[in-house]
Amino acid sequence: MVEFVCRVGTPGGQIVEQTYASESEEHLRRDFEARDYYVYYIRKKSGLAALLDFSALRRRRISMKEFLVFNQELTALIQAGLPIVTSLEILLERRKNLLFRRALVDIRDQVKAGAALSEAFASQGALFPKIYSTSLASGERSGEIATMLRRYINYTKTVVAIRKKVTSALIYPTILLTMALGLAALLLMYILPKFKEFYSDFGTNLPFVTRALVGASGFLTDHFFLLTGVVVVVVGGLLTWVRTPVGALKRDTWKLKVPLLGPIWKRYAIVRFARTLATLVAGGIPLVTSIEIAARAIGNLIFEREMLNVAQKVREGSTLWDALERTGLMTDMAVEMIKVGESTGALEDMLRNVANFYDEEIEGSLATLVALMEPAMLIFMGLVIATMLMAIYLPLIRSYSASQY
Repeated sequence: MVEFVCRVGTPGGQIVEQTYASESEEHLRRDFEARDYYVYYIRKKSGLAALLDFSALRRRRISMKEFLVFNQELTALIQAGLPIVTSLEILLERRKNLLFRRALVDIRDQVKAGAALSEAFASQGALFPKIYSTSLASGERSGEIATMLRRYINYTKTVVAIRKKVTSALIYPTILLTMALGLAALLLMYILPKFKEFYSDFGTNLPFVTRALVGASGFLTDHFFLLTGVVVVVVGGLLTWVRTPVGALKRDTWKLKVPLLGPIWKRYAIVRFARTLATLVAGGIPLVTSIEIAARAIGNLIFEREMLNVAQKVREGSTLWDALERTGLMTDMAVEMIKVGESTGALEDMLRNVANFYDEEIEGSLATLVALMEPAMLIFMGLVIATMLMAIYLPLIRSYSASQY
């Protein structure tokens, strides 16, 4: 996806300027025209602007938790018998996120003008997930919007729970690594320089470890601002690069191949695909459309590309399990379970079983990974501290030993 800065006029008469993500300018322009927006201009966002515009990035995002709360409230109001427009007006007053509020105002106005709720949400582009507007459309066709909202809420809760598990599992190792690096920086930049002049009075050759660390300490303190600038430029360049189509593809390729974490990321992608597809199939969405939407919800471009190919093969008459097996990305067990579900008419249940099975496997893999990382981090911290202490005290010990003879 590429980011574009767009200035458009809405059907309600408002002029909006904000950033949208799209495959191309032509695709974005067609999307605006299909929604009866008047396009003033569309220009590609520069890499430097994308790097520096952190506040804009924050403003144009709605957190999953905030959106989940909104849908829980909307479901409650619809079940209580309130009209959609009235429900949206009530919820508008409770939104503190200005971007979310503006989007809901536009959605309310469109619904008032006769648009379907699903079309109004879809008109907001990448602000809301595609699976959401599709689920709403299915609920509108069946007359069970509240039921579809509950399914979406359950789906979102599961995704949030998985993210929390991953985050919580990595907190402790991250803290240990940060402490180790912070301690090393403290010793190199503040403690060792104080011993430098003291060591120069020894008049003897210092041990290699002391000379190496004193040299590193001097280099860091003398070129601190230069090194900081280099780090900022390199990190900024990488962050900008991974937001380009080529960079994002390379990043997602690397994520699947990195040792230890690669299999976990792969299973997480399978879980996202299977759970999203199960939710869409349960809502009565056609299988090909469901696969295309689920592919874009995975969050990995390698998987997305292959799953879109799967959708094309299914459209041409191939079975789902066979098309998935040809990608080489799905595990044998997942393919077999989907094959059974497809042949018995229980595809939704089997997809949920696949997702639940790999949820548990991801949790077990994370627990094992953390169990390995904790002692590794402690050993690393111990080595850092031991090396620093050797560098500081070894010359003193040698000097004291020499003075005894």
